[in-house]
Amino acid sequence: MKNSKEMHALIKKQGTNQLDDLTLGLVNAMKYSNSDILYPDFGEVKPGEGVEAEWFYDVYRGTNNFSELTAVHQYISQEALFDDIGELMMGIALVEMKHMDKLGDFILALKGEVTQPYDTQCVSYGKTAHEAVQLGIDSETSTIAEYNKILNKVRELPENKTTVVTIQLLSKLIADETHHISLFRQWLKEHPESKK
Repeated sequence: MKNSKEMHALIKKQGTNQLDDLTLGLVNAMKYSNSDILYPDFGEVKPGEGVEAEWFYDVYRGTNNFSELTAVHQYISQEALFDDIGELMMGIALVEMKHMDKLGDFILALKGEVTQPYDTQCVSYGKTAHEAVQLGIDSETSTIAEYNKILNKVRELPENKTTVVTIQLLSKLIADETHHISLFRQWLKEHPESKK
């Protein structure tokens, strides 16, 4: 092998978590994520600059119909229950897992906790694929509303590196959730419910 002075190739800097890099690449390559908008780097996030970790607890893993953990559980269960939407639900569930992963990292960067209790009482599955997809639209809509509430709080703060990164993160999450609604609506359009 040539020594480093003889090499002319640019080498991609690898992150410390190569599996994280792999899953991010996979999710961005799939049609289930808005790959035009990227996740920000959390390296400059600092606690005490106005953004509170607690603002993200409910969207991270709250017992509600809009948390990322609820979405993961709901979509993976629906993938098993309804063959005709299996790929759609699994693809979106993978994106929601990535959202949860990134939110967890962000909460920890703000010195918050990621160990809140969780149960499945707010998870709904539907009785048909059409009901499941409509539940997905409803959940994604609620999630976007929650992210917008946080976004409005952040926009009221003085601008600093943490607020900028927070807005970038929320923009990515909202873009993906909006994309999921489009995918669900497209599925409903392509699969009209049969009249009984």
